[in-house]
Amino acid sequence: MADHEVALRHDIPSSARVANVLLGGKDNYEIDRIVAADVSKRFVVALREGRRFLLRAVEYLSREHAVHQYVELGCGIALPPDVGDAATHRGESARVLYLDHDVLVAAHAHALLAHSPNRRFALADITDTCAVLDQIAGLFDLGQPLAICLSGTAELLPDAPAMLMELTSALPPGCWIIFSHITDDVFGEDIRESAAHLAFHAIPYRPRDHATVADMLAPYRLLSPGLVAPHRWRPEFGSRVGQGFHPVEWELSAYAAVGHLPG
Repeated sequence: MADHEVALRHDIPSSARVANVLLGGKDNYEIDRIVAADVSKRFVVALREGRRFLLRAVEYLSREHAVHQYVELGCGIALPPDVGDAATHRGESARVLYLDHDVLVAAHAHALLAHSPNRRFALADITDTCAVLDQIAGLFDLGQPLAICLSGTAELLPDAPAMLMELTSALPPGCWIIFSHITDDVFGEDIRESAAHLAFHAIPYRPRDHATVADMLAPYRLLSPGLVAPHRWRPEFGSRVGQGFHPVEWELSAYAAVGHLPG
C-alpha cells in the first residue's frame, strides 16, 4: 500500500500521527493512540526531550550565531511551537523550509502556513538528496548561514547514515546541523521493545548506538558540550518551552548535538 494511502486511512497507524500522539499533539486517530499507548515511557521521554532540544538549539543558533535560515527534514505534523517560532528573534522572522513525504503532513502544513510568507512546506522524500537540494536552493540564500534540522526522523530511515553523508557532502561550507537520535545504549530493553512494537505496526524504527551517531556527525565540528543526551545540551538556555525538563542527572535514551560544517 502506498504511503499516501496509509496517511489517509483511519484504521492504519502512520508514523507522523503516532509521533504526534507521543509528543502530546491532537492531530491523530484512535488507531494511532492505541499504538502509542504501548510505547514505553522511557521512549516517550527521550522523544520529547529531543523535541525540546530542537527548539532550544534553533533558538541558540538564531540568537548566538545569527542563523536565520532553517530546513526541517521530516517535519511531521506541525506541533506548536515549531522551528519557525523558535527561530524568531528580536522580531526577525527566519526563513524555514519544512520537508516531508506524508500527504497528511502536507495538508496540515499548507493550512497552517498559508499566511506565513517566510515559511514554506514541500512534499518531498528526504532521502532524495537532489530533491532536497533543489528545494533548499529555491528558497534560501546559500551565501548566508543555513541550518539543517534532523530530529526524531533519522530513526525511520533504513540508511540514514548514507543519506546524511550524501547531503552533507553537497552542502556549502559553513552550514549547521541540529541533530538528535533515539538510542538503545541506555535502557536498551525498553527501547528495543518499543521499536519492535512500532515495527509490528508497519512503522520501522531504528535506534542507533553512540558510535554510529558519532560517525554520522563526523564531518561537523560540534559545539560544546558535544554529543550528549538531549536534556544535557545547554538545558537552561532560551525560552521556557525549549528548556530541558528531564532532570540532567537522570539517564536518557537519546543523543543530540549541534555541529558546524567547516570551510
